[in-house]
Amino acid sequence: MIVSLSLKNFGLFKDANVDFHEKLNVITGESGAGKSMFISAINAFLTGNIPQNLRTDEGNISAFFIVDDEIRDLIKDDFNLDSEELVISSTFTSKRAFFRINGTIVPKELIQKIGKHLIEVHSQDSNILLRDESYQSKLIYSLLRDKKPELFSHYDDYFKEYSSLKSKFEHIPSDPSEIFRKLDILNYQIEEIERLNPVIGEDDELNDRYKALNNVEEIRKNLYEDLNILKDNEEFNLDIAIGNVVYNLSKISDFGFKEYYEQALNIQELLNDLHGNLEYKLEDLNVDPNELQQVGDRLNEIINLKRKYGPSLEDVILKLENMKKEYEYLSELKDEIDLIEPKLKELKKKLKQESNNIIKKSIDYLNGLKKSIEKNLYDLNMKNASIDFRFSDKEPDNTSAHKAILLLKTTPQSPFLNLSEIASGGEMSRILLAMETVFGNDHSIDTMLFDEIDSGVGPRMADVVGEKLEELSKNKQVIVITHMPQVANDANRHFKILKIEKNAKTYSSIIRLNSDERDKEIKDMYGDIVL
Repeated sequence: MIVSLSLKNFGLFKDANVDFHEKLNVITGESGAGKSMFISAINAFLTGNIPQNLRTDEGNISAFFIVDDEIRDLIKDDFNLDSEELVISSTFTSKRAFFRINGTIVPKELIQKIGKHLIEVHSQDSNILLRDESYQSKLIYSLLRDKKPELFSHYDDYFKEYSSLKSKFEHIPSDPSEIFRKLDILNYQIEEIERLNPVIGEDDELNDRYKALNNVEEIRKNLYEDLNILKDNEEFNLDIAIGNVVYNLSKISDFGFKEYYEQALNIQELLNDLHGNLEYKLEDLNVDPNELQQVGDRLNEIINLKRKYGPSLEDVILKLENMKKEYEYLSELKDEIDLIEPKLKELKKKLKQESNNIIKKSIDYLNGLKKSIEKNLYDLNMKNASIDFRFSDKEPDNTSAHKAILLLKTTPQSPFLNLSEIASGGEMSRILLAMETVFGNDHSIDTMLFDEIDSGVGPRMADVVGEKLEELSKNKQVIVITHMPQVANDANRHFKILKIEKNAKTYSSIIRLNSDERDKEIKDMYGDIVL
């Protein structure tokens, strides 16, 4: 749902802001006031294009949307949208245009990807999602799954097994002996790592130990000197010195020196601990003379593992786990290789059969949809229009093993055509209105913009169009650009686009009409219309 739209220096719009109602919004105004520019601004958020003729030296458009989980999932690989709030904006000059989502610059392709799922614009030559065959199929099966979920239980079970086997089949190389070669390599690599059985952090410990063993005499010399300073020198050492300090402070601790006495005791304890630790390290230097060779050999083996499977020891251990999983997977694949293809063919046949059963058992429901849409078309003065559903085989997926598309004809003698082949403009808008009113919330687009929907219809038919738009707005947000007062009568929010002359220049503006202004606008729209 679009919450608000802001236009700055876009075409003739110098500074315009619109806050939309969540139901039916109507936009009126004289021809040439700027309604086409308004539609171009909306289309910019669907196409990622700012028309060159509407750019000024520097301008900006932005739209604030509330979106659902389906939209967030759609772009999760491209953009992390962590709330339901989505702001798309574009800053442009005559030479350049940049699009942003929530303040972050994004490529035009991402705007195109998300845009067609945000707003459906019904105008001349619009790229409408409902005219896309893939989306039609998705929508029809979404309706069927929603109304008749029990029909899909067997299909879903078969597809789960089919999908798992297909994934395995796709991993089978053209030469099956490649699997055996890969297993041999993995087995060697796993054994190489497991033979050494490395532990995280071991390389650092070995490196420290190796350096120590290479510098035993230097270390021993310094440790002896440090131990003498701390305690071992009988003539003078730090232990004696700090002992004297402790003794002296103990005699005056009750005279305000208790804190310093305790500090001296802590220092004495730390010196004793340091002496003990250095003695332990000195004793540790008395090692097997072969240890240097053993530590060096082990360190070289660990370094070699890191070079081959690293770069870190953590990476080596993680790679070992992944290789074990791959080995297990390929071992199973090797055992099943001769069974997978025939099993896949068998499952594919079952999926086709189940898909056919679903279609057969859904005929009554589909006929009900057909009658509801045709009734709407009849009400919208398309008395000879008929719709139908066509199913054709396709590769099984998690929806079905058949593709479903909508067909329509507007005269008895004309053939059924896909929606993408039918004329656009006002007629197409009424066709889609008839369908969308029936599909309701199953149609994934939350916001519909209709332009020219009342083109070519008389005042009486405009009443029907208004009723259908009001009915659609119970489930969807609807924006209608109209010349018909009958349509404007039903609006929850009414806007007017008008031209303003200022400083010998012409600008477009869009304002929200209050109750009195709306009554006057609708009265002016009726003019000489005779009902």
